[in-house]
Amino acid sequence: MVISYDSVFYAEGQMLFINHAGFTSEQKSMSTEVIKKAFQATEEGFVSIVTEQWPVMPQIAAVGSCCLVGVICNGTLYIANVGDSRAVLGRLVKATGEVLAIQLSAEHNASIESVRQELHSLHPDDSQIVVLRHNVWRVKGLIQVSLTLISIGRV
Repeated sequence: MVISYDSVFYAEGQMLFINHAGFTSEQKSMSTEVIKKAFQATEEGFVSIVTEQWPVMPQIAAVGSCCLVGVICNGTLYIANVGDSRAVLGRLVKATGEVLAIQLSAEHNASIESVRQELHSLHPDDSQIVVLRHNVWRVKGLIQVSLTLISIGRV
């Protein structure tokens, strides 16, 4: 399992690994459901920290984390992503010696038109769900990333 985790909360990256190991052991196998459960459990821990810190540090509510996970199990590659990290597979073309980059994940960033459309459809009553500020699209005028551990199901 490889985890790329961009956060001011390093411990949450470690918790994702621990949660993943626990759910894999519990299920006695690897699956997309195991990875989803690990992300959800990690997010719950992250939300707990934010809730606890809110009274003394309200700016914590604007913090999120990007996470990219790659797991190879029994010859199957699983990729999971929240945020604007990108998984890319390099493939050697033997005939030319060229390496092709194959994108394996999608970014969750308000600069992408389809992401803005999805946010508008999920929040039809919120005219400020996506705001163009200083020539940069931002969710709620704050961040470019539209899906982070702290915002799964909450944006």
